[in-house]
Amino acid sequence: SEAVARRVDELIDLMGLGEYRYSFVRELSTGTRRIVDLACLVAHRPTVILLDEPTSGIAQREVEALAPVVRRLRDEMGASLVIVEHDIPFVSGVADRLIAFDQGRVVTTGPPDEVLEHPDVVESYLGTSGAAIARSGGTE
Repeated sequence: SEAVARRVDELIDLMGLGEYRYSFVRELSTGTRRIVDLACLVAHRPTVILLDEPTSGIAQREVEALAPVVRRLRDEMGASLVIVEHDIPFVSGVADRLIAFDQGRVVTTGPPDEVLEHPDVVESYLGTSGAAIARSGGTE
């Protein structure tokens, strides 16, 4: 229908997929497929979008292409995004609020700059504690 065609055009523009409009999904890189997956999700106009490790298994250049797409979703869709992610630069670049966990415990919550400067987050994520070093397989 005409409404479906308009929605497809809208999503292709929103997701920055114009150059892939006539490509088969199997021909796309893993990162671009991830964006197509997001477009399929967004087509349903969700109010909440849950992303579990969206940067996992994709090249750094694809992570860099994914970030503006996630920001557009955040800014233009009006949906809440909940992102579970270990790629700190990615998540701090797309989120307006972070919750940092360590071993299942909330360490702190707040704007990315504040969370990333919190001493317990620095200790846990940057590996300055013995426990963090042990988890990474390193030695003190």
